[in-house]
Amino acid sequence: MFQITANIVDIINRKIFPGTVIVENGKISNIIREDKLNSDIYILPGFIDAHVHIESSMLVPSEFARLAVTHGTVATVSDPHEIANVLGVVGVKFMIENGSIVPFKFFFGAPSCVPATNYETSGAKITSDDIRILFENYGLKYLSEMMNFPGVLNDIPDVLEMLDCYRKEMMPIS
Repeated sequence: MFQITANIVDIINRKIFPGTVIVENGKISNIIREDKLNSDIYILPGFIDAHVHIESSMLVPSEFARLAVTHGTVATVSDPHEIANVLGVVGVKFMIENGSIVPFKFFFGAPSCVPATNYETSGAKITSDDIRILFENYGLKYLSEMMNFPGVLNDIPDVLEMLDCYRKEMMPIS
C-alpha cells in the first residue's frame, strides 16, 4: 500500500481539490478529501488513445510506451494490421509480446483486413483460422477495423467468415 497527497483533478465534475489517493495492490482503493494543501503536484487520469497503429510511429510498442507515457498516455487500443500486412500472425505476436514487457497497457485487436481488400497485395494474409489462434493464445478481445466494406456489402465469403467468427463469440468489432 502507498499513498500520495496532492491536488486531485476531477475531470467528470470539473473540479480540483486537495486530497490523498490510497493505492492497494496496484489499484486505487480510496480518495480522501483534505482541507488544505500547499502543493504544486496534481493527480489526474491518464489518457487512453482509443485508436492507434503503433507501427506508424516507426517504433516497437515498448519504445512507443516509453515516449507516450511522458505525455500522459497510459494505454492504447491498437490495431496491428500494418505489421500484419508485412509479417502476418508473426508480426502481431511480436507486437503483443513486445508490448507486454512494459507497464503500459496495450489492447491489441485482431487485424481483420490483411490485405485490406482483395484488390491489394501484401506480404501476408490473415485468415479466420489465424484470428481464432490469436484469440485463443493471446487473449485478444476484439476484431480490429473492418476496412473491407466492399467485401461486407458484396457478401464476399472470406470477409463474412471473418465477421461470423466474432459474432459467434459475441465479441466487439471496431
